[in-house]
Amino acid sequence: MEIRSEEVQEILGTPPRWLVRWGATLALVTVVLLGWVGYWVRYPDVVSEKITITSVDPPKRLIANNPEAYISHILVENEDTVEVGQTLMVFKNKAKFEDVLTLENRLLQVKVMTDSALLALDPGRDLLLGELQEDVYDFMRKQEELRLTLSPKYEKLSISQLQKELRSVRTSIEYDRRQKEKLAGQLDLAHQRLRQEQNLFDDGALPYATLRKTREDILALEREMQGIESSIKAKQFEIESVRNKISGVRAGSRESRITASTELKDSFHRLKNQVDDWKKQYLITSPINGIVLIPNDNVSEQQFVPKNTELLVVVPSKKTETIGKIDLNINGSGKVREGQKVIVKLESYPFQEFGALVGVIDWKGRLPTNNTIPVEVHFPDGLITTTGKHIDPTREMTGTADIITEDKRFIERIFENFRTVPY
Repeated sequence: MEIRSEEVQEILGTPPRWLVRWGATLALVTVVLLGWVGYWVRYPDVVSEKITITSVDPPKRLIANNPEAYISHILVENEDTVEVGQTLMVFKNKAKFEDVLTLENRLLQVKVMTDSALLALDPGRDLLLGELQEDVYDFMRKQEELRLTLSPKYEKLSISQLQKELRSVRTSIEYDRRQKEKLAGQLDLAHQRLRQEQNLFDDGALPYATLRKTREDILALEREMQGIESSIKAKQFEIESVRNKISGVRAGSRESRITASTELKDSFHRLKNQVDDWKKQYLITSPINGIVLIPNDNVSEQQFVPKNTELLVVVPSKKTETIGKIDLNINGSGKVREGQKVIVKLESYPFQEFGALVGVIDWKGRLPTNNTIPVEVHFPDGLITTTGKHIDPTREMTGTADIITEDKRFIERIFENFRTVPY
C-alpha cells in the first residue's frame, strides 16, 4: 500500500547535493584533524614503583644491643651538636665510665710499644674500672716482672725488711675485707628495701622519686664496694711484688728479659681489647659528626630498655647528596633505562599541596635479587618540588615513583593495539 506518490518518494529518497558534497568534506577534515592531534599529542608510558629517598651518608641510628640494659646516664640533649667518638649514653655497670675513658686515653698515648714506653705507662690503681680491674693488675704485674729482669738483684734489700713490709700489707687487706663485709650487709638491706618499695610503687602507693633515691643509694654502695675491692686487688698486687723481690734477693729473676717483654706486650694488647669491648657493651658513642636526636620519648635515665630499642639518631652535620632507591619489579623492567625521567610523589608531603620531585635514573642494576632490580635516582635540582618548595632531606622518606619509560604519541597508542606479533 503506497502512502506517497512516486514523485514524493523520489524527492525523499534523494539526499541534497550540498549534503553529499560538504558532508564528505567535513568527515574527511574531521579524520585529518583527529590524526593531526593524535600525532602531536604525546602521552607518557609510565612504570610506577615505591621509592625511598635518603642521603648518601644517611642518619646513624643507635640501637640497644644488650638483651636488657639499664640507662645510667644520658649525656646529651635533643638536637645537641656532637663529634665522632663522643660518649652519648652510659649503661649501668660497676665502673665509672670517666675512669674507663681516662684509662683509654693513657693507653692511646703509647704510640710505639717499646719496653721503656710500656714501663712508663701508669694505668692507675685508684680508678674504678669494674671488670677491667683484673686486666689492669695483670698488666702491672707484667711491668714489675720486666723491671725485675732489668734491675739489680736487690742486694741492698734485706729479706727481713721485705717480710715486714709483707706483713703490713696483709694487715691492711684484712681491714679492707672487714669493711667490705660491712658494706655487703648494707647492700643486702638496701636491695630488700628496693624490692619492698618496688611493690609499693607498682601499687601506686609510693612516689617514683623515693624509688629512684633507693636505686641511687644502691649504686653508691656498689661503687664504694668496688673501691674497696680495687684497694684489696692493689694490695694483693703489692704482696706479689714484694714476694718477687724476696725471690729476686734469694735466687735472682726466673724470667728472661725477652719473655717478660713479650708477656708485657701481650698484656697491653689484651687490656686495650678489653677496654674496647667494655665500651661497646656499656657506652653509646657518636659514629659521626652531626646533630643528635632522641626519637623515643620513653628513653630516659634510670630506665630499662629492651634489646633493639632505638635510642638515638645522629644526623650528619654536613650536607650530603640525596638519592632515591627503587626495588624495581623484574616484570616489565626491560623498559626502564638509565637517563629516564622520574616523577616522585612523597607520602609525607601531599602532592596537591607540595607538588612532586623530578629525578633522573642514575643507575640500574644488572642482576635481579628476589625478583627485583635495584635502581638509583638522582635529583639534579635537589629536593625542590614542581611548586618550588624545598623538602627537608634529614630523614628517610618514602613515596611513589613514576618512571617515564617512553613519551608515546596518542595515535601510536591507538594503533599499537591492532598490531600483530608474528610467532
